[in-house]
Amino acid sequence: MMECKTKETKKCAFLGGPGTGKTTLIKQLDVDYSMAGYISSICPDFARTYIIRYGPPTSIFEQFLLYEGQKQAEEELSHCDIIFCDNATVLSYVYGLFLCDFKNPQQVYALMKLYEWAMKDISGYELFYIPREFGLLPDGVIYQNEEMAIQVDQKIKNFLDIMNVPYTVVMGDMETRIKTVKEKIGFVPKRECKFSS
Repeated sequence: MMECKTKETKKCAFLGGPGTGKTTLIKQLDVDYSMAGYISSICPDFARTYIIRYGPPTSIFEQFLLYEGQKQAEEELSHCDIIFCDNATVLSYVYGLFLCDFKNPQQVYALMKLYEWAMKDISGYELFYIPREFGLLPDGVIYQNEEMAIQVDQKIKNFLDIMNVPYTVVMGDMETRIKTVKEKIGFVPKRECKFSS
């Protein structure tokens, strides 16, 4: 009989515009937590997969597909102790702000639904915001130019601040970033499960 209790998966979402170093950071965190005995995984940015397949989204309605894809990707990792998300469902609303034609009632309604879903989901994440500390390096998938990337950074931060959503700022070199995250969520090597018959 197992004595280990199953706990809810801790979802750590790293927010910031493209090219701020989120992916590099979560890869290292996943390694560190896995080595410490956690069932840990990376939840990739579903939007990246979508863009590779279909190109950059051009309609606010595509944000619903990106929302559902991200949510499903996170749910598929619900067996983990901790997941490091390279995105969060809340970003569908933030990107919706760029795509919405505010003179079109259908699009405004769509944006309101994305906002409603974002607010419903947001408490399920431990949020980390990574500000831009260096220039944008295109990687073949990032479709924003540096000016738009900076706007995305600002819209994400404005959304978090205006809605009074708690988050931790992560900046500095890799070692400093990792230390900041570990201090926030805790980093204690897990004990092995005890089995008894």
